[in-house]
Parts: sequence; structure tokens; C-alpha cells
Amino acid sequence: MRPNIVIINPDQMRWDYASCYGHPFIGTKNLDRLARKGTRFEFAFTASPICGPSRTSFLTGQYPIEHGVRQYGGTYDQAKPNALRVLGDAGYVRGIWGKDHCFRGDVIGSLYDEGEDICIGIMDRHPEYIKAWDSASLAANSEWNLTKRLTDAGLDFIRRHAHGDQPFFLTLNYQDPHPFFACPEPYSSLFNASQFELSPNYRRQPTDGEIRRLTHWRIHSGETEMPIEELKRTMAIYAGQIRYVDDQVGRILDTLESLRILENTIVLFWSDHGEFIGDFGVTHKIPAFYECLIRVPLVLWDPTGRVPRGVNSSLVELMDGMATVLDLCGLQQPRGSHALSLADSVARRRDIYADAGMMVRQPQAPIAGLRIKGALPPTPFGPGVMLRTREWKLCLYAEDQGELFDLNADPYETQNRFNDPACVKVLTSMMQRLAQRSMCFGQIPENLPEREVKTG
Repeated sequence: MRPNIVIINPDQMRWDYASCYGHPFIGTKNLDRLARKGTRFEFAFTASPICGPSRTSFLTGQYPIEHGVRQYGGTYDQAKPNALRVLGDAGYVRGIWGKDHCFRGDVIGSLYDEGEDICIGIMDRHPEYIKAWDSASLAANSEWNLTKRLTDAGLDFIRRHAHGDQPFFLTLNYQDPHPFFACPEPYSSLFNASQFELSPNYRRQPTDGEIRRLTHWRIHSGETEMPIEELKRTMAIYAGQIRYVDDQVGRILDTLESLRILENTIVLFWSDHGEFIGDFGVTHKIPAFYECLIRVPLVLWDPTGRVPRGVNSSLVELMDGMATVLDLCGLQQPRGSHALSLADSVARRRDIYADAGMMVRQPQAPIAGLRIKGALPPTPFGPGVMLRTREWKLCLYAEDQGELFDLNADPYETQNRFNDPACVKVLTSMMQRLAQRSMCFGQIPENLPEREVKTG
């Protein structure tokens, strides 16, 4: 029988807020446990820094420029090719607990055999959520406290199907550590503000070369006046949310081991995108391509041993994670997928592509009097596209200035070199490569299919 599959998907978790990725004190012992047992991908990147587009890319192997999902909410047609249909056709019992955030219509009974599709957005009805950076402790019985309850239901699903005559697929799509920044005790008290330092790229005002969408978000969110101590408290709660998720990872691994099925169960941990959490003086996310937003944790346990264990330092796109899961199960990717399986392979990506932003003009100036608590209109307006190599990152935006960052010399992306005469050669080369990938709907040009040409 094919291996079982468990997907663990926290929402908006940065890559560097995990111990196995170098965080000095957060203490994600269960994610570290998974990484020690399996494979940790050091350089994994999302196809979009926005939830819905990223998740749709993960399940289709296509970039937003092709699948057309540009913003939150379920808008992708369930009838189009996707990994869930591949799994269903192969006989998997499919379960989801948490947010789907991809597909139009009810997914329970169509793409999933059972589960609960629940999305609470940014919790903007919570009485303590007034400012974009606010944080709080949740009561254990709060309607907003979902993470443990969803895990309980997922573990029940695992127990019921552990020794059945069909393999199972389970995805646990948590709200945490998404804003509103809130979690229950003991997690809300695990860390304190004094433990956190501001990023070297923290600033209250724009600098030369800052893109307009970032400047506008800082103003529209009111974060030009965000007190530093309140930001640090929010960072502490964000870390607590991640520890809350980490404990669920431990519960899942313990259950798989106690049922004696871990050796026949693929486990994949990933996040759809990152979070500013103080970088550039803001919180949340926008359709931009800073490392804090596009670089994410990706950890895989492959019981077949086909994916080399340890640390993988290749450039990886998140959609490659789902493509690998299907490959390990002996299944084909959905038709039209551009993802690459990481099984039995060496590094095959020389660069990373991403795109984001709704096909709507962004404002040319901040909107007087506008205050919003999340990446709501007009923040998502205006498309953008990115190409990232190991050394450089190029970002282009409709009706905004471009960005070019030397990631080796400037890892915190504080100096936009787009108009630097010293960078003309690298800019020209990257512009050409970005144009090539864009005209191929994001896929690698060298991977375009070949067609036999008959002569005579």
C-alpha cells in the first residue's frame, strides 16, 4: 500500500523563527526533532507572499501568473487539475482541518472526504484587536483558539484510518502564527519583550529606494507610530504562537509512532509565507518579496529514504514539496505542474521565481485618513514579480520602482541597488532571465517540453 501523508501547514511562519533554522531561543524542539529525523530545506521559497496564491501554487504546481489566484479566499476551480484530485483518484482518504483558502465552493465531500474548513481571517472582530500590531492572550475556550482543537480532530482521523485498507492524506492548516497575534497560556507567557531585538532593517520612515507599497502600508497601518516595546511584545506573542504549533507537531509525531505507522507515513511541514514582524518597521505582509516574507520553513520526513536526509542547501520552491510527496507515493503531478520532485535528485534550480499582487492599480499616494489592520485593499493592489539567485534578488512592480539587492553584502535588504551604475551588468542579466521565466508563466525555460518535428 502507498505511504500515508501528513501535511502540517502553519500560516505566516517565518523561516528564521525556528531553532533548526538558527533562532537562538525559541525552542521548537518538535520541528527540530522532525528535521533531525528527515530533511530540512535551508533555502525554500514561496511562489507568493500571500496566503491563497501560495497555497494554490503548492497544490497545482503553477505560479499565480498562470493559475490566476492573486488574493485571499477560495477562487480556484475545483475541477481544474490539482494534487488533491490526484490523491483521490489513487484511493487516498483525504482529510482537512483548518483553512483551505484555495478552492471555490465547499471542499468537504469533493476534494476532501472529511474534515472542517475554517478560516477566521485576521480575527478583526476580536475586541482587543484595534491596531495592526496588537497582541493578546486567548482564553483556552475562546472561539479564536483553534490550533489544539484542530489537532485533536486530525489525530482522531489518523487513529481511525491508521490500519485501514486505504492510505490516508491529512492536512492540518493552522491559523497560527497569523495575525491577530494571540495565543492561549502557557504560550502567551513563554517569552517577554526584553528577549527580542529589532532587525537591522527596522525603520519608521522610508529610505531612498523604498517601494511605494511598503511606504503606504506603514502609513495606512499606523505603524509609523508603533511603540517599540509594543512591537517587541508582539514579537514575543508571535514566538508563542509558533511554540503552540510546535507542540502540535510533537503530538502528531508521538501518535504516528505509537500507532507504529511513522515508518509508512510521509510528514511535510511548511508555511505558506512569512511575516514582517518588525522588519522595515511594520507587521503582517504585503505583495512584496523581502526575505522575511518569501523564505519559509520546509521540513520533510521521507520514510522511503529517497530524499537524502540532513540539510539540503539547494534552492527550492514550496511547490516542489508537494511534487516530492506525490513522487514518493508513485503518483504523477497534476497536469500543467511546473514543480520539481526533490527525490533522487541533485540541485536543479539556479533561481527562484515568485509573483504577487492583484491586477488593480495601486494608489499613487497614501490615502488620507485610511487605517487598516491587515493587508486589505488597497494594500494588495498592483502586481509584482521576483527573481532570486543565491547572490542577488531582482523585484519589479507595476507603477513602482524596481529593487535589486546584493544578498551576500546586504542580507537585510537595506540598500536598493536597482539604479546603481556598478550593478548594470548583473541587472541586465537578471532582467533577461526574469523576462524568460515570466513569458513561460514562471516555469524554467530549459524545462519546456520538446516536440518532435517531422520532416519530408
